[in-house]
Amino acid sequence: MKYMEYITCFITGFAVLVFELASFRLLAPYFGVSTYVTGSIINTILLALSIGYILGGYAADKYKSGRLPYLVILASTVYLFLIYAVYPQILHSLSFRSVILGSSVAILSMFFIPMVLLAFIPPYFIKLLAHKNHVGKAAGGIFSLSTVGSIIGGIATTFLFIPHLGSRMTFFLTVILLLVISVAGLWRFTKFSPLLLFLFIPFKYVSANTANFLYSTESEYNIIMVTEEYGQRFLRLNKLWGYHSKSLNPDTKLSGDYYDEFLVAQLFLNAKRTLILGNAAGTSMMQTRHFFTTAVDGVEIDPVITEVGKKYFGLVLDDKTRVYHEDARTYLIKNQKKYDVIYVDVFAGSAYVPFHVVTKEFFELVKASLSENGVMAVNLHPYPSAAEIKEYILNTVVTVFPYSFLSQHLLYSFKNHTDVTKLRASLERSKIPLSLVPIASRTLRNMHKIRLTSAEKIFTDDYAPVESMTYAVLRKLRSLGIDRGIPLTQTP
Repeated sequence: MKYMEYITCFITGFAVLVFELASFRLLAPYFGVSTYVTGSIINTILLALSIGYILGGYAADKYKSGRLPYLVILASTVYLFLIYAVYPQILHSLSFRSVILGSSVAILSMFFIPMVLLAFIPPYFIKLLAHKNHVGKAAGGIFSLSTVGSIIGGIATTFLFIPHLGSRMTFFLTVILLLVISVAGLWRFTKFSPLLLFLFIPFKYVSANTANFLYSTESEYNIIMVTEEYGQRFLRLNKLWGYHSKSLNPDTKLSGDYYDEFLVAQLFLNAKRTLILGNAAGTSMMQTRHFFTTAVDGVEIDPVITEVGKKYFGLVLDDKTRVYHEDARTYLIKNQKKYDVIYVDVFAGSAYVPFHVVTKEFFELVKASLSENGVMAVNLHPYPSAAEIKEYILNTVVTVFPYSFLSQHLLYSFKNHTDVTKLRASLERSKIPLSLVPIASRTLRNMHKIRLTSAEKIFTDDYAPVESMTYAVLRKLRSLGIDRGIPLTQTP
């Protein structure tokens, strides 16, 4: 039954790539998507594969059992089922470690042993299938099928499994596939092996702890949850760090949060067109349309979040309110419009801001999309304890926007020359909605100009260690007993 060995190598190769790609998705909410995380995952898996190949080759010279490789696959299956049941707890417990240590320990504990066991299979089967003067043919066939399996696993995971099934179901079904091939292989040696399938049925019902959510789903980009607390709804993503949108007071249309401060940018000029980078479920979009006549374009990479906004947060789209589903920077590169106001509120579905939306080059794109008298408002609310990140962002912005003013949680940057006196005068001339008067007054009272503190402390496309800086902040917050509740918005 040589075909069984070839099928087995195909499936193990398939599973290796599925788990490798899924691991990027599983770790991202907790450790970001930096080169540190990418390097930890790839290097750990390559190390596991190299060790597995050595062990498989050694065992092939020592044993000639056709049962052994299927027992090895079964062992990896048992380990993976256990990881499936507890990996959210593993990732959460490691999430406040340093980016390198946390991601390395996470990938080691979750996938190192299974990858070693799966890599055991190809060299072992080469010895079993090789005949005199046909070792090369056997090796070529085994590794070719294993590689083809990996290619198909990579394509299926990228374009089918994770976008349509989610990472958790992808994980579960791949483990089931390994269980089936191990049982099928052992069936040749014991007719009771199919009973093993029933031992793992309970794992299908292991909960991802979403029972208390008003709504929960997984999209191509995020694990999306809607909670209802104290009479308000909150959009929470991935590891539940903070929230990315919140419902508005039905009477005042205010959030009672930093979102309200974005509205002040509209008061500095009579905006005809506004852009929101990081629209999430539409909190700022709905407020802006309620108080002002400006047309609003929102950029939100995750289309599922927009649908959640419509269903749970009252988001309404029309001819003057549109959402574009793409990356914020990609949108700016292609954009031909000129906006009077641009909100920048982009986070990668967690506490992490993608590095490419805080660099000098990014803010230059924002400036190019502003009208002649335009203003950019940047959310700095998540950084009350992040002095280093905040300093880098402020320096970066000031190099592009010399006329930048910080007030409480937001940074207001103007394309043309201005000062606090002119800003105060512009507010006095504008017709401010009554409910926004206290917000505008407080913002202006606290507003002060930002100056460059160091020409070396700026983020660029070449150098932007945002992830490592964010981890330092998260550790500090956890030491203070804070591990959730900071408001954020959605990915670019």
